[in-house]
Amino acid sequence: MDQAVIVQWLRAGGPWGREPEVAETHAALVFLVGESAYKLKKAVDLGYLDFSTLEKRRHALERELKLNRRTAHEMYRRVLPITQDDGKLAIDGRGAPVDYVLEMKRFAKGALLSELADQGKLDVGLIEKLAHHIAAFHADAESIYVRWPASLQRIADENIADLHTQSAFDPAAIEGQSKARDRALAFAKEAVARQSRAVRHCHGDLHLRNAFVDHGRPILFDCIEFDDFYAEIPPLYDLAFLLMDLLARGLNGHANRALNAWVIDQVPQRWRALLEDLAALPAYLTLRAEIRAKTEALKPDGAESARKYLALATELAQLKQPCLIAIGGLSGTGKSTLARALAPGVGRAPGAIHLRTDEIRKRLAAISLDTRLPAAAYTAERSHQVYVAMDEAARAALHAGQAVVADAVFARADERAAIEAIAEAVQVPFVGLWLDAPVPTLEARLDRRTGDASDADAAILHKQLEYNLGEIAWHKLDASAGARGVADAARKLVAG
Repeated sequence: MDQAVIVQWLRAGGPWGREPEVAETHAALVFLVGESAYKLKKAVDLGYLDFSTLEKRRHALERELKLNRRTAHEMYRRVLPITQDDGKLAIDGRGAPVDYVLEMKRFAKGALLSELADQGKLDVGLIEKLAHHIAAFHADAESIYVRWPASLQRIADENIADLHTQSAFDPAAIEGQSKARDRALAFAKEAVARQSRAVRHCHGDLHLRNAFVDHGRPILFDCIEFDDFYAEIPPLYDLAFLLMDLLARGLNGHANRALNAWVIDQVPQRWRALLEDLAALPAYLTLRAEIRAKTEALKPDGAESARKYLALATELAQLKQPCLIAIGGLSGTGKSTLARALAPGVGRAPGAIHLRTDEIRKRLAAISLDTRLPAAAYTAERSHQVYVAMDEAARAALHAGQAVVADAVFARADERAAIEAIAEAVQVPFVGLWLDAPVPTLEARLDRRTGDASDADAAILHKQLEYNLGEIAWHKLDASAGARGVADAARKLVAG
């Protein structure tokens, strides 16, 4: 049967007795009725995807159902045949199948994270939740061995070839991007080679339009199902699409928090390797921006947007010297607040890796960040292990070209010397910041603290006040000046 007849029947509300709302993409139609959504694959062959036959559309929908249930089980219900009996069409009726639809639970209007971002309502806390969700998904995803350098080169070659076929772009701009991207790929060569054994069956199309919020929970959906090649990738390359999407929208702080939340959720034994693999991040970000550029160029009015993404791709490919910033001070001085304020603007996109001993301590103990640790977790020996883990992670990230903000009390002179020595060994600039504030201010802040990885309270603060801090040569900042004032002062010191 001609699919146009089926589409006309669905648009007219034949199965439901009322006209549905319709959402359309280049490869599918989604019919929205009440609390349900029905997805029909278009009978098209676009080269990189082929839904031209009935069997291919059925197979694609069944794959879509299976793969998306990994992250959105409640949303994806079943694949149903559109049947024809005695000339009458029905969904899951009598007669032979003439097409298929995927039945899904409909999410609320305005729930897409892209919509929230467009309205300026995308909360950074929600993005952190999404990053934790993604990390859990990646940890459970099927592990696959792929010759990743060859796959990545194929993606790079496809991108440039596709860009050259589109009139939206100046050939000179494509050439400039190609050279910038190739430099980023060369810098990433060793990291890319290592990731052949890190490949998993990922989402593949992980951007804000493919995530929605439901009762405060971000949920991923609409992964790539039509070709496993584009989904069998390293998790870092999967995450790079989300980071690029946030950066393209000017949400640099969100992108930085997403990367850091995703990193801290990894198994501690993998931190060093993962941070070393950040050498590939500029290449991954620029490839993702190229993909968005070429897809935007296919839209009737997408030329201007496409050129912006190509310019972003060139910007993200730039390699910058990293730096190491260490922020010390007693509990309540606002170290983590300052670290989060500084990190997005330090080094290459999406900013610095934020290493916080409060979080590292809990991940080493294999507990959630909001679970309180017993006093036994704060012995001198345990604290030494935490600082060593932070120092090793800082070294790995800096070697990969990513800036680092190290956030800890740094009460001991040897702890401060150790973090400075890393910057010297890796030959990157170092800035040490020491925060101080009156005791009543610190006590009041600790009393108000909730939902934080730190276990510090007023009792712990008073123990810290007894420490012999020794000589502190780092830049001293008055932490009672307010978060914005402290951040402004710190930025001047970092820039200087």
